[in-house]
Amino acid sequence: MKASILPLVVISALLSGCLSVPGAFSPVQGPLSKRSPVPTYAATLSGILSGSISVVLDNGEICKGQWAFVSQTAPAASAAAVTPIDLAADWDSVYGTGYYTAHVLGNKLYARATLTGDKGTLLHTEFSNEDNKRGNTKGVAQDDKGNVFKVSVYN
Repeated sequence: MKASILPLVVISALLSGCLSVPGAFSPVQGPLSKRSPVPTYAATLSGILSGSISVVLDNGEICKGQWAFVSQTAPAASAAAVTPIDLAADWDSVYGTGYYTAHVLGNKLYARATLTGDKGTLLHTEFSNEDNKRGNTKGVAQDDKGNVFKVSVYN
């Protein structure tokens, strides 16, 4: 009888958002990076093999989207969204020349999402965990307003 309760507990945890981690989007290029102080936007990521991301910008705009590993088919919700753009140059800009090719490209734990804001902002996001260790998830994002962000995931 106890064994039959375990799947229910796991499903309940997933549905209640217990498997979520905080993160942050910090502008490193573009108009937002010129502000003083430079803003940092709180983010929440949830899911295991795919999931959701939510970021609240300083104007109160909430940007949300579904993430999925690049090697997998994107979730149905993001299929209707804008096709992701190439962020390889952003990876190299944020983490150093050649970073994308050496640490992201071909990695099994490489995910992508397009977030749509409730005021119209589009935010293309990628993140990766090269060695599948806690605390090693890194990412980049680019919005449709000329900003590039360093994405930090506090897992």
